[in-house]
Amino acid sequence: MRQYCRYCVHCFEADDYRCSNHPKGKEPHWTEEQIKRVNKCPNFELSDDIITRRNYRPRRSKEDLKQIKLKDFLSDEREG
Repeated sequence: MRQYCRYCVHCFEADDYRCSNHPKGKEPHWTEEQIKRVNKCPNFELSDDIITRRNYRPRRSKEDLKQIKLKDFLSDEREG
């Protein structure tokens, strides 16, 4: 699973976005763009999205999507 700061329990909003899991006074400051990036934080804990309050839903992989070949598409149109 990919990790995003925006879905972490430790991320909170102040004037900007910060992580409560860092030592007091050393919390990194992030912009909204930065918390939307993938990270590899060892302290990540899944939660609702801090921006939209929605649950995390992974995207479908491209392998799950069926790709139609052009010749199959054209043959279906000719038949119907």
